[in-house]
Amino acid sequence: MEAEVLLCGGCMSASGLSNLVFIDGILNHAHYLNILRDNLKLSAQHLGIGNNFVLYEDNDPKNTALNVRHWCFYNCLQNLKTLPESPDLNPIEHIWRDLEVRV
Repeated sequence: MEAEVLLCGGCMSASGLSNLVFIDGILNHAHYLNILRDNLKLSAQHLGIGNNFVLYEDNDPKNTALNVRHWCFYNCLQNLKTLPESPDLNPIEHIWRDLEVRV
C-alpha cells in the first residue's frame, strides 16, 4: 500500500512566522514557483521584513529549475543554497527535533 504524503512549508523570522502552505501531491518546479510568487512576498510584507530576507533552499531540482532561478534572480536579493537534505544546515530539522522531544 502506498502512503499519502502531505508536505507543508513556510517561513520564519525574528519577527514571527508566516502561514503554512500545504502541498497535497507532487511538488514540481511549476507548483513551487507559484508558491514563491503567491506567498513569499506576501509573507515578507506580513512579517514586516519587506525585501530584506534570505531565501533558504537546498539544491533540489525544483529549486534549481530555470524558471525558478530566473524568478529568484529578480525577486530574491539574497538566496542561500545548501546541500540537499542537510540536517546540520537546515533550521527546520532542529525545530522538528525539539517538537519530538517535547511530545
